[in-house]
Amino acid sequence: MLRTFLRMFTLAFFVLVMLGLGITANAQFRASVQGTVTDVAGAVVADATVTLASKETGRTQQVQTSDGGFYRFSSLAPGLYSITVEKADFKKNVTDNVRVDAESTKGVDLSLEAGVISEVITVEAENEGLQTEDATIGKTISTQEVLSLPQVGRDPYELLRLAPGIFGSGSRNGEGNSVSFPNSRGPGGSNSSIFQTENQQPISANGQRVTSNNYQIDGTSVNAQRWGGAAIITPSQEAVKELQVSSSTYSAEDGRNSGAQIKVITQNGTNNWHGSVFYKYNDPSLNAFNKFPQFIGTRNTNRGPERVERKFKGFGGSVGGPIYLPRFGEGGPAYSSGKDKLFFFFAYEGTRDNTNNPNISWTETADYRQRVIAARPGTVTAQILSAPGGEPRVLEVLTPTFNAAANRFVCGSNQLFIPAQAVSGGIDFGSIASSYGQYVGPDAGAGFDGFPDLQCARIDNTVNVKNEQYFARIDFNATKKDKLAFTSFFTPSIRTGVDGGAQSRPQSDFSSDRFNFAIGAIYIRTFSPTAINEARFNYSGWGFNEIESNSESNFGLPRVEIEAIWGDRLRWGIGPSSIFDEKSLDFRDIFTKITGNHVLKFGGAFRRDLNKSAQVNIARPSYSFLRSWNFANGAPIFEFLGADANGNPTPNNTTYH
Repeated sequence: MLRTFLRMFTLAFFVLVMLGLGITANAQFRASVQGTVTDVAGAVVADATVTLASKETGRTQQVQTSDGGFYRFSSLAPGLYSITVEKADFKKNVTDNVRVDAESTKGVDLSLEAGVISEVITVEAENEGLQTEDATIGKTISTQEVLSLPQVGRDPYELLRLAPGIFGSGSRNGEGNSVSFPNSRGPGGSNSSIFQTENQQPISANGQRVTSNNYQIDGTSVNAQRWGGAAIITPSQEAVKELQVSSSTYSAEDGRNSGAQIKVITQNGTNNWHGSVFYKYNDPSLNAFNKFPQFIGTRNTNRGPERVERKFKGFGGSVGGPIYLPRFGEGGPAYSSGKDKLFFFFAYEGTRDNTNNPNISWTETADYRQRVIAARPGTVTAQILSAPGGEPRVLEVLTPTFNAAANRFVCGSNQLFIPAQAVSGGIDFGSIASSYGQYVGPDAGAGFDGFPDLQCARIDNTVNVKNEQYFARIDFNATKKDKLAFTSFFTPSIRTGVDGGAQSRPQSDFSSDRFNFAIGAIYIRTFSPTAINEARFNYSGWGFNEIESNSESNFGLPRVEIEAIWGDRLRWGIGPSSIFDEKSLDFRDIFTKITGNHVLKFGGAFRRDLNKSAQVNIARPSYSFLRSWNFANGAPIFEFLGADANGNPTPNNTTYH
């Protein structure tokens, strides 16, 4: 219900603003420009008029230099600006194309020449050079770098290791997943592209742990609660304007974390229309065949060449520009563009990933199931074996090989641990022994009976993934003194597929429907050229309910495993399922006051975390049996159940605020 409400709220809000019925804003940033105005002799020039104009939105700001010739503009968006300085008895000076990076202070000293003010001197800004305004060590990753440099899964956080003072190898394992640092735990980095629910990039700032890293989007926290140093929102490349990384000498504004400070600045609309579109397509028909399957341990050596059966589509785009506003007069309503006033930006990215690379594994035979049901009628074991959806999805029965040196049968790379013999229809590894409820040792039960218990098979391994991310942003310069802003990220992700560990039984099919979101609001009030207040609010979180997403599954069936046959196990029943709900409220306010040549900042922050989770699966018993004859006898070697002090089954519910 909450997810539906948030989606509808965002859609309705965006439509209303597009129609001119909403108010939102620009300049929710903490970048600034400052410097000193002097004459050609080096003497400071007091009370000069300095005007800053955005090259993207046309918005202008104006201040007077102090007695020491100092000026400063705060709360700026990254981008290109022009700076004009005027003073009686001096020529007007225009410094064009000043590049301001995200969340940083740009130092621009200006010089005036004697003359009449009608004369104009225009210079091109020098945007490269040493950072002299603060001692922070870091790097600003530009839009061009985000869009051009390679990133696994189009994840901009993959570029963090390019910053000075940041260490991270960016290694990937054989499955393409992120490789974590030694002695560290967590969800890892971008294993599911930008749709990862918790993205914990394996990077270290000056030797700090991964858990010490801090993630912000437009100045508000998107840090996960369960795992430190992980972001619950990974923005798409289209939504990132700049990415600023600091590795040491942090500002007090950055908060509690001692590791890398990662600050994403999102794209904003401008006076010019701009947009993008992309599409990527992979299909099994385009994949090459592996001509040497005998060297791939998970493939049957008797089969011919195989290929990756993966169908993948990635697509998305963005659009941004001015919003047309209604004007009411005697002639009725008319519309004018929101030039220099109101802007929007929208980005979308989605993927569809359908894969079926069949597993080759042992599975029980239909003959084994029927013999156990007949031998143990009315028992729990018989009920488990006769429950709907208990038959494996076998695509093809294969002939196992025999390892003479080890005296073991082999299916693909799976070697039996126990003595067995080949019979018609499969492998015989022992028969039912003793009576129901009686535990039997790990021998071959009552001995070989000539009936097939196991077969080697290619098993269905279908996985379907649907990922989407929506980003919307509106910027509005309400007055010369008031600026407002709203941004929103919504990332729904649905993964459905078979449980290969349970021999792809329909009763074990699993679906996980996850949802990440972040909604931000910023209000900036300019009381005077020397006094600015900036308030920010953020509501973010993520969660899932695997009981609702698997509503057709039979949770009354316990999870059952038969172990010690080969490296894996035979399994029945749906796997572990949980409910998770994590939300955060974050508010912060910063007041900036310029006094002479000094910039003073005062502020505070409030954060409230809301977390509810439940390991529902532990209220459902799970059993492990040593060999198949003990399963037939209903005699487990291991049992697990979550229960209260009275022994009543209960999930592990955890709630904190």
